[in-house]
Amino acid sequence: METFLTVVGSQTISQAAEKLSIAQPALSQQLRLLERRLGVELFERDARPYRLTEAGVLLKDEAEPLLTDFYGLVEKLQGIASGKRGRLRIGFTRSAMYGALPSAVRAFSEAHKEVELQLHEILTEDQPEALRTGVIDLGIGRDPSASPHISQEVLRRESFVVAVPLSHPLAAKKSVTLSALEGTGFILFPRLENANFPARITALCREAGFVPTVVYEAFEIDSALGLVAAGLGTTIVTSALAAHGRSDVRFLPLDGLPVGVTTDLVGLTIDRARQPLVEAMLTVLREEPIAPS
Repeated sequence: METFLTVVGSQTISQAAEKLSIAQPALSQQLRLLERRLGVELFERDARPYRLTEAGVLLKDEAEPLLTDFYGLVEKLQGIASGKRGRLRIGFTRSAMYGALPSAVRAFSEAHKEVELQLHEILTEDQPEALRTGVIDLGIGRDPSASPHISQEVLRRESFVVAVPLSHPLAAKKSVTLSALEGTGFILFPRLENANFPARITALCREAGFVPTVVYEAFEIDSALGLVAAGLGTTIVTSALAAHGRSDVRFLPLDGLPVGVTTDLVGLTIDRARQPLVEAMLTVLREEPIAPS
C-alpha cells in the first residue's frame, strides 16, 4: 500500500522508483501484483501521463488515512515495547505511602507522560494473587512471605520504632529496649493469614521475654497512631513512618534488637520477563530512598 501511495504522489513511475530505491520494472511488477490481489485495475496505463481508475481513486482516498493510522499504531506499539507508553498497575501496602512512593510516582509520571498509571491499595498478603491473576503488574509490600512464581526485590530496609503517647513515662527517653514495654498495652494490626508484620512484632516481644498485651487492633496505620495519641496504648511501626510522624505521638528507636532485624519494603513481580514499565518503575524506586532508617 505504501508503494501504491508513493506512485500516486509522484509525477512519473520512474520518479516513484527513485524514491523507493528500486528499479522501475520491479516497481511496475509490484503494482501489477497489487492489482491482481485486489482484482481491479488501479491505473489507466494507456493515458500519458498515467491516470488512476475510479477504483484507484477510491483506494487512494481510503488508503491514506489507513496508512496514517497504521503508522500511529506502530508508534504506539513501539512505545509500549520501549516502556514509553501503556498502562502500569501498582498494588501497594499503606506503609509504602509514608516515604518515597509518592515522590517516585511523581517522578515516573513526569518521565512517562504517555503512560496510564493506576494505583491500588492492596494488603501485602493479597498482592501475589493479584499479580498472578493480572490485576496488578507490580506489588509493593511489607515483609511478604515467599509465594510460588513471585519474585521479590528488597527496595528499602527500615528499622522498627515504637510510638508512645506524649504522657507515657518512656516518652522522655531517646530510645528504649523492647523489654521496657512489658506490661504496656499494645495496639497491633490484625494478624490476618500470611501477614508477616504483626507476627514479627509478636515474635520480637517473645524474644524480649514477654507476650504483648494487645488492647486494641487497628486495620489502618493512622487509626493505630490515633489510639496511641489518645493514650490507649503503644504500637510499633517503621522508621519511614516515624520520619513522617505527628506531633501528638513520640517515636522512639528500639535498642537491643537482634543484629540485622529490619522490616523490608519489597517489590513483588511475577516470575517471567519483566515488562519495560515495571522495570522503569523499579528503577525509580531504587533511586528513591524511602526514609532514613
